[in-house]
Amino acid sequence: MIRKLLLLLLFFLLMGCKPVEEKNEDIIEYIDPAKDIFIFSALDSGTQYRIRKANGNKDYSNYQFKMLFQDVYEGQLHDINGDLIDLKGSEKLIIEVVSVECSHCRKQNESINDFLEHFDGTFIQYFNIGDNEEIREFYGDSEIPEELIVISRDEDFKEYLLHELGLKKYPSLLAYYEGKLSFMVDGETDIIGFREFCDLSFEKRLSRDDLIDKDGNDLLTINRTIDDVKNDLSIENQNRIKALDNDGYTAELTYSLMSQKVDFTRISNKKSDIYINEIDDFTIYQDDELVLLYTYLKDDSQIDRVEFINTLMEDNPDLSFIVVLVEGMDSSSNALRNMKVRFNCPVVSTLGYIPEDFFRFSIAGYPSAVFVNRGTFTGAYSNIKDKESFKKATEIFLGEGCVAYKTNNQTNG
Repeated sequence: MIRKLLLLLLFFLLMGCKPVEEKNEDIIEYIDPAKDIFIFSALDSGTQYRIRKANGNKDYSNYQFKMLFQDVYEGQLHDINGDLIDLKGSEKLIIEVVSVECSHCRKQNESINDFLEHFDGTFIQYFNIGDNEEIREFYGDSEIPEELIVISRDEDFKEYLLHELGLKKYPSLLAYYEGKLSFMVDGETDIIGFREFCDLSFEKRLSRDDLIDKDGNDLLTINRTIDDVKNDLSIENQNRIKALDNDGYTAELTYSLMSQKVDFTRISNKKSDIYINEIDDFTIYQDDELVLLYTYLKDDSQIDRVEFINTLMEDNPDLSFIVVLVEGMDSSSNALRNMKVRFNCPVVSTLGYIPEDFFRFSIAGYPSAVFVNRGTFTGAYSNIKDKESFKKATEIFLGEGCVAYKTNNQTNG
């Protein structure tokens, strides 16, 4: 009897010690993201110093390195007077890429005469946004310098800047020596910075040997590229993204963002002059299906855009939304402030600090969407046309058939 009681007690003890089975949730495996080893940090200190000096005392970004040594554009370009421009005809060539909507471009333009005075080659000012009339308004009462070649938006050249070079920001200065890109800087530059830029672009040019690490690796080729990401997707999913790509940006943005992690702790808006539905802690979104909607507002005539974005939110109540106002020469914040309607979600502004992964839309069409699933970028959709196309984008980037999931790409092309 005692033995039976002891066995029974042992049985209950063993049952009580049995570990509680945890809920078995599927773990999402994403396509491996583009691998960005920071090239600048692998360079020797002397090369780092030279680059910083010519780049506004800033480290060089990976995409800037990847632009170097590429051939100058081979297509035809005409200036605003209709004259054909020969980009290959100059030993020293600088192309300044600007926009009529960019306040930093306007400020840099105040130094254009000083730039020309200190440069003995060909200087082209290319407006990626702006027609001939808008360019002349950009100059106002000032005369366009005779030494300056001005070119208005050209669709083929715009494609070259985005897809061949990967240019991301305004204003940018591109220097070519004997038909090869020798150096570039992005962001506003003063006359002192321009002189340093010319020095490294033409007199003390970087070579491929400068971009070899101590182990003999070519730093321009060791990273996992956007093409690598694309090739990991099935042909079916590549075609789904291509079908959504109505303006040539969606695919590029999707492949560059896909599977990157979002650092919610770095999002702040302290410098912004507009901050609606204030959020102190953006980590509240880390478990959500989140859509970041980038848009530019010129004036209150674009009230339809605000109302359209609000309908996207109404039609997708299970998604979280944040609107990111892209500020230009005419402030989006000011335009929104003067409107009678408001966005039905939190609004932040690019005047505040937005992580680099959020700010890949400097030359995309608006409104644009970036899709995030539980803290991971899954895709982007540039230039949203209508509610139906947005629905398709949501299915591609946040649905069960999400193109970023490894399990949906078993048959690779």
